[in-house]
Amino acid sequence: MRVQPLTQSNEADGGKSNACIRLVLGVLPLLGCNIILAVLYLLQAKLGITMNDSSVSQALADYEPNLEILVLIFIGATLMILVTICRDIQINVYHRRRRSTTCGMKALNSIAAFANITAYVGFVLLALFPVDAESERDRQLHNVGSYLYFGLSGLYGLLHTFLLWKQTQYPCIIKVIFTIVPLVTIAFSITYVVKMEEAYITEWITVALGAIFVGLMSLLFCVDPVDDELIDFFCCRRGGDKSRVRTDDKRKELLPV
Repeated sequence: MRVQPLTQSNEADGGKSNACIRLVLGVLPLLGCNIILAVLYLLQAKLGITMNDSSVSQALADYEPNLEILVLIFIGATLMILVTICRDIQINVYHRRRRSTTCGMKALNSIAAFANITAYVGFVLLALFPVDAESERDRQLHNVGSYLYFGLSGLYGLLHTFLLWKQTQYPCIIKVIFTIVPLVTIAFSITYVVKMEEAYITEWITVALGAIFVGLMSLLFCVDPVDDELIDFFCCRRGGDKSRVRTDDKRKELLPV
């Protein structure tokens, strides 16, 4: 009877883990994006309104039962935050592999990730505290959430665009798409701030484009999943460099001599 070597068993288990994390990375951005888009759809469908009739904030305040929409927003925002963390790790890994890491680039990546994480915390806040709340404190918290979401999500779009153009493994068309989407999002956001009640539709489009922007990150993870490093990070273990070397060695063994 032939006994399978332990190393082969470990490699098989590692391959299954990597396949799972790649599948999750492909689905996670799309799932978060679709939940946010579903929230926008539910607001219009249940309230019988169009994007020209009301702001997103007012629609959230009018929706009943409020808990139903809050749960969806919390799940969607959590997924968006997870995707942002994964993207932050992916960028750091890219520069570490190419030995192009600088303090400035690392700080910029951290600022970008922090901005988008805070933006979606703000999105939860603006949903949790209605725009027409009786309490002055609740209305102020709603406004804080709005400023955080619209301001910092736009900032993240710009910083992410800069960081993406510093990565060479992605096709130019992907970089162009990731440049156009945040610029259009910021344009709609500014239009809403200037015109307010005359341009409710621009607020809806801004939120939708913000979700689509994160959803498109599935493309980036398909090209470079950095699965070993993400497993190390989420399992709270050190040794990402060893995992990467081990993966590279296995790839070399598959090359023809």
